[in-house]
Amino acid sequence: MNRFAARLFGLILFAFLVSAVAVQPANAQQDQATHIHHRLLPAGATCATCHKAIFDQWKASPHAANGVECTVCHGETTATDFAGKPGLGTCDTCHTDQVAQLKSDPFMKGKTCVSCHQAHIFTEHKKAAPEGK
Repeated sequence: MNRFAARLFGLILFAFLVSAVAVQPANAQQDQATHIHHRLLPAGATCATCHKAIFDQWKASPHAANGVECTVCHGETTATDFAGKPGLGTCDTCHTDQVAQLKSDPFMKGKTCVSCHQAHIFTEHKKAAPEGK
C-alpha cells in the first residue's frame, strides 16, 4: 500500500470513528426531556420547512399514520419547555404498557425506547412467541 492510500485510509477511518461517536448522543433518549429554545416559525412555515428529512421519515411511520404530529412529542415550538429530545415520559403517555414492560425487564435496564427504535424511523413489531409455542 502506498503512502497516499495509507493516509487516505487512516483519514477515512478517523472520520468514521469521530462521526460514530458524535452521532451516538443524538440517538439516546433520556428519562427526562432535553428542553431547548426553538425559534419562532415564520408565517406559513412548518416543521418540514427546516427538518425535511426527519419529516419525510416521520411521514412513513406509524405515528404519522395515526395522526401523531411533531408537537405531540416535542410540544409547541413557542413553548419554553419545547423538547428537542423528548423523554421517556412522553412515550409513556400513549405507550403505557410498553414503557412499564421496558422499566420492569432486567434485560432492558438502562435502555429506553430509542435504544431499539430510532426516533422517527420505527416500525411496529410483534413480540416473539413464548418458547415452545
